[in-house]
Amino acid sequence: LPLYLHNRESGDDLYQILLECKDKLSDGGEHIRGIVHSFDESIEIANQFLSLGLYIGINGCSLKTADNLQVVKQLPLDRLILETDCPWCDIRPTHAGAGYIRTAFPTKKEKQYNRELGKEFCVKYRSEPCHIAQVAEVVAGIKGVDVQ
Repeated sequence: LPLYLHNRESGDDLYQILLECKDKLSDGGEHIRGIVHSFDESIEIANQFLSLGLYIGINGCSLKTADNLQVVKQLPLDRLILETDCPWCDIRPTHAGAGYIRTAFPTKKEKQYNRELGKEFCVKYRSEPCHIAQVAEVVAGIKGVDVQ
């Protein structure tokens, strides 16, 4: 089965563990099947994971800083998985990637949110499945490609 790996400030350790267990985790060849979820580390660590055959998951937490954007810019498109990580990891106006967003969704503060209106509004600062469009817009903008 593919792995879904949540990594926070432990990329070197995770890579070493995966390398040590590669024979047990691989698909019978050289690669481990899976995703490093919510990636926000360096390009060097990303390349280590890519060398194992893993994909890199990108969401709002991956697009917070200018350094994050530079890492995403260098990652191959065919090895990226776009994520929302609901309900966390939205792209906030203070995030470096926010300037690339073109799609807006109407929001209400959580105290004003009404489940009956839930199809018309998102809760402010909560990531929803529809926000995948914004992640795609930021990645496309960073890479200078069309979102389609």
